[in-house]
Amino acid sequence: MSRGGAPAVADAHCHLADLPDPDSAIAAARGVGVGPILAVAMNPDDGARILDLKRRHPEMVLAGVGLHPSRVPEMSDEEAATELGLVAERAPRADFIGEIGLDYKDAVDPEDQRRQREVLERLLDIAEHARLPVNLHTRRADRELLAMASAFTERTGLGANLHWFTHSKKLAWRCAEAGLYISAGPSIESDPVQMDVARGVARELILVETDAPVEYAAGRAEPAWAARIADRLADERGEEREAFRAALAENLRRFLGLPEPPPSGPARG
Repeated sequence: MSRGGAPAVADAHCHLADLPDPDSAIAAARGVGVGPILAVAMNPDDGARILDLKRRHPEMVLAGVGLHPSRVPEMSDEEAATELGLVAERAPRADFIGEIGLDYKDAVDPEDQRRQREVLERLLDIAEHARLPVNLHTRRADRELLAMASAFTERTGLGANLHWFTHSKKLAWRCAEAGLYISAGPSIESDPVQMDVARGVARELILVETDAPVEYAAGRAEPAWAARIADRLADERGEEREAFRAALAENLRRFLGLPEPPPSGPARG
């Protein structure tokens, strides 16, 4: 999944099932050296479609299963329990748990915020039991989410990625102290603040994402954009593009908890 010898670039957060033609998007991503695509799920229907996409494109799709926090306030406790049961049931076939987190824009009431935290705690328990990393969303709950993610990583040794977490240098520094990954997305192309934060994210903890099909200044995102975002970020950080891509690939390996590749030995005749 590389092009012209350059390391491939993973899209660390993509709503692949929401794209009009996921199969074409996967082919386009492969063509520009993007892969794998970490496909997040916000609900059970997403999860089922993503697991099917993984089955059909095993070299290109890593599947997430999850329950988005914005959905929790509209759900009954019984509905939440049912969806949590589905996440737990599907976790053995997934590569990570996500998209999960806290969103206090959609949970303004203290009771709804409490329920979001309880659901997130349960999802983190599922991830711990399945030994899977987590892909996290936060809005208006940064410090609380950061504390829960830090505790999860410290307790389990599993990876945690805070997607699109490029709006605060101070919080990015706190993520680095806790060993949490941050994925930068297309917003860095049009938002100087987010680019400034992304430039300073620790090299061993940075990933890139598209959050496709979210709309940005450049249009509706596609997974193929991940290559462009990686190269733009490398240029802004003053790093050689291929070396930066190699660092991103190593970060993804560690985030996923995959074993180190065996050292290449001398050629044998």
